[in-house]
Amino acid sequence: MEVKKHGFDRKKYNRELLMDCVFFSETGRKVITGYPFCYDFHGIFIQNSGQAKISIDNESLSLDRGCFIFLRANQVREWVALTPDFSGYLLIFENEFTETFFNDDLFVHRFQFFQVSQPAVLRCSEGFLSEHVESCRRIGRELDNLQDDSHHYLRSLLYNMLISINRKYIKSYNLSSELYQDNISLRFRKSLEENIRNTQRVEDYSNLLKVSRSQLNKAINKTSGKSTSVIIRERLLTEIKRDLLYSDKNISEIAYELGFSDNSNFVRFFKKQTGLTPNDFRSINAK
Repeated sequence: MEVKKHGFDRKKYNRELLMDCVFFSETGRKVITGYPFCYDFHGIFIQNSGQAKISIDNESLSLDRGCFIFLRANQVREWVALTPDFSGYLLIFENEFTETFFNDDLFVHRFQFFQVSQPAVLRCSEGFLSEHVESCRRIGRELDNLQDDSHHYLRSLLYNMLISINRKYIKSYNLSSELYQDNISLRFRKSLEENIRNTQRVEDYSNLLKVSRSQLNKAINKTSGKSTSVIIRERLLTEIKRDLLYSDKNISEIAYELGFSDNSNFVRFFKKQTGLTPNDFRSINAK
């Protein structure tokens, strides 16, 4: 099934602004169900009421009030079902909006909830939800009445939200907080997203980052509890599944594009990770 890719509308407010906050509901602006889509930017959907089902990289999730859904760039999603009282706030931004201000090209990668390998949903208390719904409303009011210094005010609101949500996410999933400052791990995560389709060897990433293999493994294990090779395999598997489910490429094309020496190695790798052959996986999940 074809994936519809949505880009960021930089001129929506008649000036270049690289963030937005949109209120969605079944009675107002609708979330469209029935087709897979992805963004080329990051976002957070904060569900304020109702119930919903969403598929994220073919993982089905049931959602209700108080759910924070993390939308990672290029991740394939599909809203499957919504109740009539469904509503929420979609907070989106391009990396450039924060990276230039903070002079930090690793900014997005510092947040655990934007890591592809981590859970895509955080379920929160009423108090935490209310706090961030109010922040979304403040952002919305500012967007409706933009001033010369609005980009600074909006960045500050966004930054405070991201930090607060990241702290909650780390505590809820008992994750390491050290990723935020570990530049080796962060540079690896960024490089992995940029290069996973071209290279899957630990040595290649250590060379790209100009660190030794042991330094890289130590940093990754410290921040994730996993080895570098496991992180690479998990990310590669996600890429393969996306190709199998959301493209018309045959097995040979996928294997070739992802650097496998032949089809048998590709099938062996996939079956070891999932227990299924690529063709079986595609057939079972065909829509």
